[in-house]
Amino acid sequence: MFIVKYLKSFMYIFISIIILGIIVGTLSYFNILSTKLTNIFEVISLVISMFIGGIYIGKKSNKRGYLEGLKIGLGMIVFVFIFSYLALNIAPHLTTLILYAIILISSILGSVIGINKKSSQ
Repeated sequence: MFIVKYLKSFMYIFISIIILGIIVGTLSYFNILSTKLTNIFEVISLVISMFIGGIYIGKKSNKRGYLEGLKIGLGMIVFVFIFSYLALNIAPHLTTLILYAIILISSILGSVIGINKKSSQ
């Protein structure tokens, strides 16, 4: 039961990344978005996905939503780091470290909002 809520949160994150990626890819394919805007929207879709996952894990936790968001954010950072380093052979740079910080902050904010929505209902 403990791991199920984390797996569901990661499922929400990956599903929203796929859906938003399809939308951004389609807009880029039809030249509605330029390359620069496509890169910006990719980061925005990742932030939105982490926020959605944070809200879900915040609603499922009883207290300390920021710690739950920190766990989800760190788990996603580890996954992205391992995938980009091993599969794509991309070394970490300052921009990727900034992206990791943005991922972490968005998941923490989402979980804080999620736990506050739970307490108000």
